[in-house]
Amino acid sequence: MSKAAAIPDDFTPDMIIVGAGLSGLLTAWRCLDVNPDVRVRIIEASDKIAGDHTWSFNLTDVAENLREWIAPFIAYQWDSYDVKFPQRERRLNIPYCTGNSETLRACVAPHIQSGRLQVILNTKVIQLSHDTVTLETGEVIGAKCVLDARGFTPNENVFLGYQKFVGHVIKTPKPHGVERPIIMDACVPQLGGYRFVYCLPYTDTDMLVEDTYYTDGADLHASELDGRIKDYIRDNLGLAEYELIRREKGVLPITLAAQKNAFPLNAIGIRGGFYHAVTGYSFPDALWTAYALAQEFYVNVAFEDLWNPNGNPEYLHKTKWQKETFLRLLNRMLFRAAKPAQRYKVLQRFYGLPQGLIERFYAGQLSRADKLRILIGKPPVPVTKALYNFSEKAFIKRESAAQNQIPKA
Repeated sequence: MSKAAAIPDDFTPDMIIVGAGLSGLLTAWRCLDVNPDVRVRIIEASDKIAGDHTWSFNLTDVAENLREWIAPFIAYQWDSYDVKFPQRERRLNIPYCTGNSETLRACVAPHIQSGRLQVILNTKVIQLSHDTVTLETGEVIGAKCVLDARGFTPNENVFLGYQKFVGHVIKTPKPHGVERPIIMDACVPQLGGYRFVYCLPYTDTDMLVEDTYYTDGADLHASELDGRIKDYIRDNLGLAEYELIRREKGVLPITLAAQKNAFPLNAIGIRGGFYHAVTGYSFPDALWTAYALAQEFYVNVAFEDLWNPNGNPEYLHKTKWQKETFLRLLNRMLFRAAKPAQRYKVLQRFYGLPQGLIERFYAGQLSRADKLRILIGKPPVPVTKALYNFSEKAFIKRESAAQNQIPKA
C-alpha cells in the first residue's frame, strides 16, 4: 500500500481540489492561469495525477474564446469523422479533437514547477465541507474553497443507464488505412444493447479501437470485450499483425432522470453531474466549469463565499440541470422505450439530421426548433412506451417506488 504523503506546513492554498482527474486539473489550470495571486492544492488518492485516459470532443463544443487556451491539451485533431449504421453511413465535417493524460499533465506542469500548484499524492479524503478536508489519517486542513472532483459515485436522486467500454491502443507494422475517426460503427452485433466500435487513428500506424455498450447495468466484463476488439481489428479493419501498446476501460453514467438538487453543491466533474447526459463526454463540461469558477465567479465572489447557499455558483448546477431536461428525455426513449437490440435505430435516425443540429446537440445548445426536429416524424421506438416514459417527474416517482419496495418474506 502506498504511504500517505505528508502535508507541508508552509503552503497556504486559496483552493483545495480533491481528485486529480480531468475536471480537477482543468479547474486548477484555469484558476492559476487567470488569477496570478491564487494558490491551489490538489489531493489525489492514487500515485499520479491525470490517470491513464483519453478524452475526446468536437471542437465546436468549445467556445471560440477558449480554443487558443485549450490548444496545449489537444494531442490530435481531425477535420471530419465517420459514423456507420446498418442503414446509414455518413461523414460529418466537424473538427474532432483528442487529449490524453500526458498532455493534461504537461498543461499543469508549469504551475507545479512554479510552486503555485501543490500536488499531494497517495492521500485519501474521507470527508469534506465547503472549506475543510478531513484526511484518512484524521488530519483536518482548510482553504477558502474546497471542490470535490473525485469522480462518479452512485446517487439515489439520479437514475442512470451506463456506457461501458474497453479500448486497445495498437501499433501496426504497416499503415492501418483508417484515415479519420470512426465515432460510431454500429454495424456490429448489438448483443442485447446499443453497441458500437470507436476508432481513433492517431498516426498511420497508431490507433485506438474501443468497444462500447449502452446498457442498463454497470457490470463490465472486460475480458469478453478484449476478445471482441481483437475480432473487430482482424475482421473489420483487416489487420492481422499489430502490437498492443495500452489498454483502457471505463464505466460512464448516462442520466435518465434526476432530481433538481441531486448533486452536491461543491462537486465538479462527473461527481457533480457535469457530463453530457447522452454521450457521457466530460471534457466540454469540465472546461465550462473551470472557466466559470476561475473567471465568472472568482472576479465577483470571494473564494470563501463560493458555496454559500446564497452565492452565485448554484448557477452551475441549476443551469446544467435545466439545460439537459431534453437530453434526459432522449435517454429514457433510448433505454426504456426502445428494445435493447433495436436501440441503434434511435442513433441511426439522429445521424440523418442536419450537421448544424448535431453540432448543437453535442455542445448542449439545442434550440426549441432543434428539439422539435428530433422528435417529429416516425419514431424509432413504440409510441406507447415513449409516452409512458415522457414525464421525468412520473418516471422518478415510479423508479423511486421500485427502489424502495421491501421484498416479501
